[in-house]
Order: sequence, then C-alpha cells, then structure tokens
Amino acid sequence: MNFGEKVKKLRKELGYSQKELASNIGVSTKSIYNYETDNLFPKDKKVIRKLAEIFNVSVDYLITDTDNRNALSKTEDNFISSAKEDFGYKGKKEAEALVEKTAAMMAGGSLSEEDQDAFFQSITKIYFDAKAKAREKYGTKK
Repeated sequence: MNFGEKVKKLRKELGYSQKELASNIGVSTKSIYNYETDNLFPKDKKVIRKLAEIFNVSVDYLITDTDNRNALSKTEDNFISSAKEDFGYKGKKEAEALVEKTAAMMAGGSLSEEDQDAFFQSITKIYFDAKAKAREKYGTKK
C-alpha cells in the first residue's frame, strides 16, 4: 500500500472528510486530494509528522510501502527506548531523528521488509557504536 492509499484509508477509518483532515494539519483540501491520488507527496516533514500523529502511526509506516503498522514501529520504539535509557533525552531525540531520516530514505523504495529491517538494525548498531566511542572519549553525557 502506498502513501496515498494509506492516507485515504486512515482518514476514512477516523471518519474525517478531506476538508477536516486538511484543517487539522494546516493544508488545503486539494492537497489532501492530491496526496490520496498520489499526485503529490508532502515536501514539508511537519505535514508528514502531523499526519502520523493524527493517524497514530509511525512516520515510517506512513511513508514506506509496508502494510504492517506495528512491526516497524516496535523496532523503532525499542531503538528509541534504548537510546533514551543509555543516552538520556538528547539520545532519544537523536534516535527519533535517525528513524525519521532512515524512513525518508526508504520512502518509495523497493526493499523488502526483511531488507529494511536489516538496514535499520545496521544503522542502529552504527549509532550505538558511535555513541559508545564518544562516551569513552568525552565522558558520560545525558
């Protein structure tokens, strides 16, 4: 399922009209129509984040071709929780930004869910290794 199909499906599940959804995220009704018909993809990350918040899904789910709402968000949640536990609030924010950037890189791609998972796990390992090296070099920062 692509971005437009997900937006349309999730909007209908919440019982929103295109106009109501547009009003909630601060875009025009025509923009919602164009998102749903795949004529337009939001350029502003804030719009994608607002859509994810309203639909209660991860940004990753919304912008990738996966149909599984929970599998990727559990991986993300584990990563973000571990980053917060190990590196505090700043680590959590960095992890969230990394998840968002990784998801954006995979948007519209053709990687299988297994390959996406493997890619994300590699990025996660690199992140934790880099943070551990920084901690050794500069001391504990939370």
